[in-house]
Amino acid sequence: MPTVTQSFPPTQAIDPPTSARARVLEGGTLTPTAARPAPQAGVPIAAARARPASGPRAQGAPTAQDGLPGWAKGVVIGGLLLAMAMPATVLLSRSMLVQDALAAQSNSKAALLCTAGDGRALDDSSLLSWLFGGSYFACGEWETRDARVQRERDRDQANFLARERARQQPR
Repeated sequence: MPTVTQSFPPTQAIDPPTSARARVLEGGTLTPTAARPAPQAGVPIAAARARPASGPRAQGAPTAQDGLPGWAKGVVIGGLLLAMAMPATVLLSRSMLVQDALAAQSNSKAALLCTAGDGRALDDSSLLSWLFGGSYFACGEWETRDARVQRERDRDQANFLARERARQQPR
């Protein structure tokens, strides 16, 4: 025996979701369900209350000539994202190349060490070669191992003296 659900009594009007929106756009007031007039026999509920809609949402669905098709919008957006992402990844790659080269130099036992430099494109003749041509590290500042050791000793000594002065000051 099938069961019947009584979630909506047969006399209650079911309001489609767009009718309240049309009334708000028209400047009409929303009336509670109990204050609505009962539907007439043989007339659909929506036709009994139908009013001409106005406003920007009542215009209907846009036609094909109103804008670009969805796939064309996707191609344009994808192209713009790619145009922004490619240079960003190249610059990030070159930055990591510089950091790797300087880290390798700091652990080197060579007499002459690189202390600063930048990543450059192999060929800067065009945008495509800048993006896809590869990169190399070009050192800009050099330092001898003895000078680096002395600089690190001086820095450590200055830090030690600053800590001692801070500890000796009365609080």
